[in-house]
Amino acid sequence: MPDQAPTRHLPPIARWTLVALLLLALLLVGVYNDTLILFFTALWRQGLAAAGLRQQTEALQHGLGNNLSARFLPAAATYSGLYVGLCLLLLRLLLPTLAQWHLALRLYLGALVLFVAMVVLSKLTGAAWAYGISRDFLDFVVSPLPVAGLYVLFRTGYGLPASD
Repeated sequence: MPDQAPTRHLPPIARWTLVALLLLALLLVGVYNDTLILFFTALWRQGLAAAGLRQQTEALQHGLGNNLSARFLPAAATYSGLYVGLCLLLLRLLLPTLAQWHLALRLYLGALVLFVAMVVLSKLTGAAWAYGISRDFLDFVVSPLPVAGLYVLFRTGYGLPASD
């Protein structure tokens, strides 16, 4: 079966050990999110200052206002990328087919596009309440809920080719 995930070639103990390690990493990243964001903020500010881009980035941050994020945007984006990356790696190990994982990737990409569209539209219309909705949507995407939902959905057969 060419669509089988390469992780199926791992011995089951190795695959489930990796699953456990990724779950632990997600737990730790979630518990220490404030510490990680402070670390990413310091790292980004140093890097942007060295590149001479700190003022432009902070102007963009202040232009968005506090409705979207009181956190430094590059740091929050880095944290979100780390969390979603761990979620996608976990799904890669858990999903039975490569096609399902690709569908999960497209769903996460679609969620990112939707989030950016909501932010841009709320900025263009000046609707402050829309920032709150976009923030709530982002909080949902950067959580374990989509992983659990996609896992259950895909394990019940969604995303598999229809059998004749």
